[in-house]
Amino acid sequence: MAIGACSVTSAVQSFEARERLQVRPESHKGQCLAAILAVSVIPTICILGNEAGILRLVFPALSVVAAGLLLWRSKPLYVGLVFWLWFVTPFLARMSDYQAGWTRGNAVELAPYLAAGIAIVPLMFNLNHFAKRENLPYMCALVGVVYGTVFGLTYLPLFNVMRALINWVVPLFFGLFIIENKRYYAEFCRVIEWSFLWALPILGGYGIYQFFYLPEWDLQWMLNVHMNSFGDVLPMLARPFSSMNAPAIFAATMACGLLILFNLKGKFRVLSAAVGFLALILTLSRASWLALVVGIAYLMYRLDMRARIRMAVAAAASIAILVGFTQIPGIDTIVAQRIATFSQPGQDDSFTSRVEGHEQALRELAQEPWGEGVGSTETLHDTSGDDDFIGPHDSTMLEVLYSLGWIGSFIYALGVCTMAFQVIRKGGKAPFVISAHAILISFVVQALLNSIFLGVLGFMVWTFASLCLIAPEPGETPAHETESVLEREPEYMHA
Repeated sequence: MAIGACSVTSAVQSFEARERLQVRPESHKGQCLAAILAVSVIPTICILGNEAGILRLVFPALSVVAAGLLLWRSKPLYVGLVFWLWFVTPFLARMSDYQAGWTRGNAVELAPYLAAGIAIVPLMFNLNHFAKRENLPYMCALVGVVYGTVFGLTYLPLFNVMRALINWVVPLFFGLFIIENKRYYAEFCRVIEWSFLWALPILGGYGIYQFFYLPEWDLQWMLNVHMNSFGDVLPMLARPFSSMNAPAIFAATMACGLLILFNLKGKFRVLSAAVGFLALILTLSRASWLALVVGIAYLMYRLDMRARIRMAVAAAASIAILVGFTQIPGIDTIVAQRIATFSQPGQDDSFTSRVEGHEQALRELAQEPWGEGVGSTETLHDTSGDDDFIGPHDSTMLEVLYSLGWIGSFIYALGVCTMAFQVIRKGGKAPFVISAHAILISFVVQALLNSIFLGVLGFMVWTFASLCLIAPEPGETPAHETESVLEREPEYMHA
């Protein structure tokens, strides 16, 4: 995390707030670096000292303090910190469980939700933000969630409702924060590019190591959570999930990063993309494989001829890497079997279970038009990670219908459709915007295979959609905003 935090720091330009307050650049830079170092170094010291258990109390508080300082001093660095918290917090939670004993509902995992959630604080000082016409998608989605929450509170455990509510609303509020700070658009794009540039080799490299060697802390965590979808709890038989909580989540993150890196320049991004691609293959997540292919096809359609040639070379290199990688004994069989299911979906148990699960769930929902309320998917439909039986968390449609009912789902869908219409109408030719479009399309492809509006996936959906909306109009984009982050240096480095 320390490496990623340093990369985030190097990616940001001089900050507008600093200029308004007429404070020397070194003053804010020092405070931001101190916050990032604290949230990176303290967990490292605790783990090395075999005292990771105290992270259950320290890390959420530390994350909130660091996020609050960065939100005040540097909103772009704040965005970068939140991304990295989503990336690495589950790993820290596992280490605390490994060193201090297993506990269900580890408080460490609250860190990214709390850090991203404080984005609502500046919005509350001016409630007019919530009444703006351009913010209609967020308000519709929020109304749908409120409906489901009220219904859930009538008969579901309060803890389950509140835990699910955080999953629903934090991505919405963070997206609204992005919208209301559109003057930082260029810096937001840059810090996100740098975050994924470093996340792919770090998270992907750990995922590859995890596949071949399966560290003890990951093995113990898998035994405790009883997730059948992770595969066998043995090296080269378990599906890697790296520093995240599930192979599907890790795979979706790698796919997002690859769709961004395909649009960048520089030698390091080649290494980053190669590591991320290999890790994605090992997850055996067909939903993310398909999403990546569709996203690349969109990029090929939108980019200019020079970029298409560059992507074609990258795609050929990826195929060559895949062919070579699958020659390793043990990998060739599992990957080949997984790929073969695309040609014979009717003979795949997982595909059959998903079709039957959707049919059964829709019959149940026809008898429950009001829905079961926010929190019901964890309380009433938890499948304990069983890959042979579909649960609401395996489908966006089922997650929304069970949680929000037909009325709440209609309101929420109205917000999502309005957002999609605005993104399409907005268009945009900047490379980052095209990559963001590809990422959003890749999530649409996964809608019936993953729950894409909650947690880290929901965070990415609403964040990238918001960035598309605040992008400068075609023809108005300053020249420096169309360049890759690898081609320019932060202005504050010259201060």
